[in-house]
Amino acid sequence: MTAMLAVFVLLYSGLLGCWALVGAVRGRGLGLGYLGGLVLLELTLLVRAGLELARLMAAGGGFGRGYAEPGVHAGYLLASIIVLPLVLTVTRATEQPAPTTELDPAASQVRDSRSGSRSTAEPPPAPELDWEPGIGRRARRHEATWDALVAVVGCIAVAVVTLRMGSTGRPA
Repeated sequence: MTAMLAVFVLLYSGLLGCWALVGAVRGRGLGLGYLGGLVLLELTLLVRAGLELARLMAAGGGFGRGYAEPGVHAGYLLASIIVLPLVLTVTRATEQPAPTTELDPAASQVRDSRSGSRSTAEPPPAPELDWEPGIGRRARRHEATWDALVAVVGCIAVAVVTLRMGSTGRPA
């Protein structure tokens, strides 16, 4: 069971890493779909860590008996479940900003039906921006690229930790 989970984690983290790499090359941030993918990977890592910890505790008469490096294996278990929450605290999932409506000057004049005169209507309030107003489009794209690259490194770290757990979890 844990071998199948390890293969799933390797393939899925590789897929998420490629997805984030494509986003970084295109200069796009991590969307909500990517965030959902990371949550699914983290849930899988938690299930696998629980199963591995149970195997580690029940192994041959004591903690880690029968494992090549039980302390290192437990450290990798802890690292595997901590990496993705750290990635999520450093990066932020971004949604595409909503399109802004421009005020049409011709539509802002309203004809008064009684007097026939024209008056200027009040413009609608400015839309709230979900980013800092002083940051330009290029700076936001740069930040989105770095967020995606951090996610790539996190996915690579999950894959490496999974591979290392396979070698430290072998019988001595």
